[in-house]
Amino acid sequence: MQILKHIVLALCVICSPLALANQALNQTPSQASASSSVNEVTPSTDVKATMKSMSLTYKQAMQSSEPGAMLTLIEKFQRLVASVQLVQFDKKRHSVLQQGLNKVQTQLGLVHASLESKDINTAKAQLTKVAALRKRYHKERSPDIWQLIFGS
Repeated sequence: MQILKHIVLALCVICSPLALANQALNQTPSQASASSSVNEVTPSTDVKATMKSMSLTYKQAMQSSEPGAMLTLIEKFQRLVASVQLVQFDKKRHSVLQQGLNKVQTQLGLVHASLESKDINTAKAQLTKVAALRKRYHKERSPDIWQLIFGS
């Protein structure tokens, strides 16, 4: 039984790069550009402006009635969140904010999956959970009055 497990593991290690290479070769140009645009995210230089763009994209996605149009907006939203994830926040809040951004990305992944299966109602229901996460983690982002008065 152990030998069989080792053989399967060895086949997975050998075949996985081949499968990925074949997948990359068989991608259409639009698929390749979509996957490369996600990989080419740069850190946000203006987090406040990026957050405003995220808010606008959220509103547009909630108003969308077509799964394809909403899917494009969700992909934009995912790129915006990824750009904020690359920002180095202050040490005290960094882990909490990253945790929130990770939860948002996870939720957006669920929305994305629903839209790929053309289920716009489920996607919108899942997207409302992003708004709840925004409210929760914005409280973590903003300094309290004592920090403003006395510093960190």
